[in-house]
Amino acid sequence: MKLATLLLAGTLVFGSTSCKSEEGPSISLRIKKARVAGEWGVEKAIEADGTVDTDWDGYTYTFDKDGGGKIEVKDGTFSYSADFEWEFISSKEKMRLTFDGESDENTILRLTNKEMWLKDTDGYEIHFEAK
Repeated sequence: MKLATLLLAGTLVFGSTSCKSEEGPSISLRIKKARVAGEWGVEKAIEADGTVDTDWDGYTYTFDKDGGGKIEVKDGTFSYSADFEWEFISSKEKMRLTFDGESDENTILRLTNKEMWLKDTDGYEIHFEAK
């Protein structure tokens, strides 16, 4: 019984420190891939100069555990959907998103069960909120 307790404690300590983003939880029982998987709406987007971009209403991103995903946009009479792929890179500190063969690397600023903040190489941030 003591060995099982030590293994669990070691797993929790290693898991909580090995791939923690700057604004992520200090400890989580859900692995990063499980925290990403699900349906996300865009709470807000911030330009590199700090300007808040308000053109994200109606956007929904669905991230699958297998690295696939779908973006759906519904704005009045306009609707659009596209598939994408995602993967962790740089020791799970970054995420690569690939749409139509073009990839973008994003630094993971925050990743919890309810929030995911990504920042691209141009300094543009997207703050997602779990649906």
